[in-house]
Amino acid sequence: MGILDFLNPKNTGNTKENTRIESINSFEELKRETDRLRQENDAWRKEFNYIIKFREEATKLDKLGVSAEAIEIYLKSIDYGENSNRLNVSNYVHDIERVIILYGKTKQIEKQITFLEKIINTYSDYQDISKWKIRLAKLTQENSNENTFGLYPNDIIEPKPGNPTLGRKFQDFKDSLPDFNFYYDMPEGMQTFEYLTIYKPVPFKQSQKAREYKETFYSILSYAQLAENQNNLKIAIETYMKLIVEEYEGKEPFERLMIIYRKLKWKEQEVAILKKAMKFFEELKETQKIKIISLSKKYCAENKAIEYINANSKIQYYGGAFELYNPYPIINKWKERLKKLN
Repeated sequence: MGILDFLNPKNTGNTKENTRIESINSFEELKRETDRLRQENDAWRKEFNYIIKFREEATKLDKLGVSAEAIEIYLKSIDYGENSNRLNVSNYVHDIERVIILYGKTKQIEKQITFLEKIINTYSDYQDISKWKIRLAKLTQENSNENTFGLYPNDIIEPKPGNPTLGRKFQDFKDSLPDFNFYYDMPEGMQTFEYLTIYKPVPFKQSQKAREYKETFYSILSYAQLAENQNNLKIAIETYMKLIVEEYEGKEPFERLMIIYRKLKWKEQEVAILKKAMKFFEELKETQKIKIISLSKKYCAENKAIEYINANSKIQYYGGAFELYNPYPIINKWKERLKKLN
């Protein structure tokens, strides 16, 4: 053996040892991160249980018809949530909704308006804030039918779709995302929340982009709902129609147009939108079914996918970012409605 060989021995034996040590370190790091997440989750659950206790007490009072006392407990629940560092509005939004409803039920309109103004100001970034704005607009608007007087089908301007449509762009984006793997690699005993946090199957920028598409659709929908609640039915109809031609995969614009056309006694238009809705969602359902079965075969989860489909259950992408399959049971309701009209 030469002097150089002696001074620089080959590390063939140590390479395996180093790999083993790295594996142990990676495992220990993963274990520490998992333990930390579980501790945080336990602390969150402990605080959330206080919300649940308030909610259960308020619900009992609510069912007994003791609305004033129920409101007070719901308000305590909201106050507790607002003062917590771990809880967010989604954890006590149910209580907010009950306060809004109970103020309306007990005819405390001024308090209802004040409460709505407060939560809209406090939770300006909340994803569903538009529904509170819509309700506030409905409470504060003047009870006038001025905008609906003399409205005829010929007054409606047919909106033009984008090229490509917003829905097509969103679908192309969804198709570019990492496959949904049916959580085949999730360790036994691990919660979905932990899996998403540790494995991060979808990069943050892509998750953010998905939210941006959904928010764009939601802002158009909110505009239509505001117009409808203000009895500006021409704008409402045209905006709902815009969502449809842009291939929005939600039932709201179809449903609202059915209601508006019924209100205006436009039977021909109501029949047409019912047929259009059924065709759109039946085709969408079939497309989603083909895609999800193909994807499930790739990850040996075909039986699981078929079980969901046969049970008329939804299948969602990681973290519920969007739906991969929806059975759209509302189609049957529309079919019944169409029978009555014919």
